[in-house]
Amino acid sequence: MAEEMIDILNSDGTPAGYSRGRTEVHAKGLWHRTVHIWAFDKNGRIVFQQRSHLKENNPNLLDTSCAGHITAGDNSRNAAIRELSEEMGVHKRPEDLEYLFEATHENVLNNKTYFDNEYYDTYKITLSDDEAAHLVPQPGEVDDFIWMTPAEFLEELAKLPEKFVSHPKDYAWIKSLQIMQK
Repeated sequence: MAEEMIDILNSDGTPAGYSRGRTEVHAKGLWHRTVHIWAFDKNGRIVFQQRSHLKENNPNLLDTSCAGHITAGDNSRNAAIRELSEEMGVHKRPEDLEYLFEATHENVLNNKTYFDNEYYDTYKITLSDDEAAHLVPQPGEVDDFIWMTPAEFLEELAKLPEKFVSHPKDYAWIKSLQIMQK
């Protein structure tokens, strides 16, 4: 199977005009685009994925509901729909996604051998009761799903931040939800 190709960005987020394989992207710290999708149930609970224990980065940690790279030539909405299907077994339409914001993230992992420099589009989606009850974790990517209210998440994050993949901009957004609910 051919390695996933990813469009490369300049550090200011503009297209660099070429693509590279995922391995090279992270070995060299090339800027690229990804998506984060936060899935909620009708009661306002958020589903967090527990990353697979087999993952190269952040194994066993709690993370966004689902996320992934935007394949070369694709766009963020299509990538988000693909990731929902692959990682959660949820089938949605691009118009079902609520665009929230774009953010950047720079991270050095795995003893300074993996560089993750990304611009990411963040989306929110609401799952039906049936979808929420029948999530299907993608083997090798997701071990489990954990439901929390925004308040429960923020409390857990304050007590045990090491349980979560670090996404400060996403977490600030969740905190703003909690403030609005008060």
